[in-house]
Amino acid sequence: MKFNDYWNLPKNVKNYFSPKQEKYLKEKYGKLYTLHTILSIVIVLMPFIIYLCIAPSNAFNPTTQSGNTLGAIGGILGLIGSVSIGVGIVNCFMALIKQYLGHWVTLIAIIGGVILDILGIFVFTLVK
Repeated sequence: MKFNDYWNLPKNVKNYFSPKQEKYLKEKYGKLYTLHTILSIVIVLMPFIIYLCIAPSNAFNPTTQSGNTLGAIGGILGLIGSVSIGVGIVNCFMALIKQYLGHWVTLIAIIGGVILDILGIFVFTLVK
């Protein structure tokens, strides 16, 4: 594969999400594949846990109706953004088993996730 081939989605990307591929990876890697799957789930969840630690504590206190609505909007933005960051990081992690989806997927997921997290924290600052 040439360097430029890593920017776009691979031609066989549909095969990455098939049960046949799952079975093949389990046979090829054995217990390491199970560990890889568990680590992938942890990597997807870690940015959201970190986001919840960074978010202001008063954002989840439903003292007023506007605070409740803004807190929900900030939480949703943070959830989507954090999971997006996690997907971008897991995409890099998937390169270990040759299931990398390309640089564009990684960049869009991480940059988009950071933007959504920043917007979520900004919305949380509006909660009084």
